[in-house]
Amino acid sequence: MNNIVNQLSIVIFVLGLAACKASPIKPSSELVQAFDVPDWVTNTPEQQGMAFGTGSADVWGDENDAVRRAGDAARVNLVSQLRVTISGDTYSDIEERKATHKETELVQTMRNTIRSSVTSVELDEVKITESYVAGKFAYALAELDRQKAASRITRQMAALEEEIIAINDRPEDGDILEQVRTLLPALKLFSQRERLADQYALISISRTKPALDEDLAIIQRQIYSLFNQLQIRLVMKNDGAQEIAEGVVEALTEQGMRINNQGQFDLLVEVSAVLRPLEKNGLHYVFADSRVTIKDNQSRILSTFSRQAKGASGYAELARTKAEKRVANILASELATALVDRIN
Repeated sequence: MNNIVNQLSIVIFVLGLAACKASPIKPSSELVQAFDVPDWVTNTPEQQGMAFGTGSADVWGDENDAVRRAGDAARVNLVSQLRVTISGDTYSDIEERKATHKETELVQTMRNTIRSSVTSVELDEVKITESYVAGKFAYALAELDRQKAASRITRQMAALEEEIIAINDRPEDGDILEQVRTLLPALKLFSQRERLADQYALISISRTKPALDEDLAIIQRQIYSLFNQLQIRLVMKNDGAQEIAEGVVEALTEQGMRINNQGQFDLLVEVSAVLRPLEKNGLHYVFADSRVTIKDNQSRILSTFSRQAKGASGYAELARTKAEKRVANILASELATALVDRIN
């Protein structure tokens, strides 16, 4: 009996093998789509002097829209690969540090304000060279000719440098504020060049950031030094402002500003403030609701704004000191914005 069972098992096994041979398993359509795509989808191309990026997007109905979104993703992928060896923004020149660090903080505030006013530059040379739609997914390939882009950026930087020199050669008549008015456009050009230099370091084969020519670096430092020479008159308009006057003046002076309440001035800063002290659960707060107007020496309003500053501490006096410093920081930031955006 056991022999018969064994023989039947062998027969069934052999028949099963034959059936498998006669009906091979076919891969599903999704499996075919997963592998039946152009090589660049799974293997990003490599070529000397070129950069590539790939992207994909879900197809929600409109294939053209999916291809567009895949192209955007491919551009981002290309740039992100280039950024792997770049550690973010770096300045080509380093502002001289003084023992008090006063000028450094003031100049840095102006530099950051000017830099933020300059729009980012685009890599015009990035092109979408391939696209492919397979089932529920769209794919795109982005390509960048790094040498071509580097050459274009070099030409743009050279043109900006010529403009800077032309502005610097203008007659520097008038008071400090007039000189700032004349030369401020050059600082914006310096910032544009800085962005281009960052981009050059991103895409160039050498991965190096073009430094400023020493003559241009001197021009830049000389222009920034004008901000350290501006005479600022601070007028406290009400009792609340008078209460925080000493602390605000001290904080602004520490930042490198020249507060001069006698004689001629370049900028007039009028401050009104309402102080609201509060104690809660052993913690002291001081809220300073401030209204500020900034005028030039011809009484033209450059900026007017309202801000709230807050200080908090376990000690009432320290909370007030923190509020005063916060008011000073707001003033410094708004003063820089007024100079950059409204002085012309």
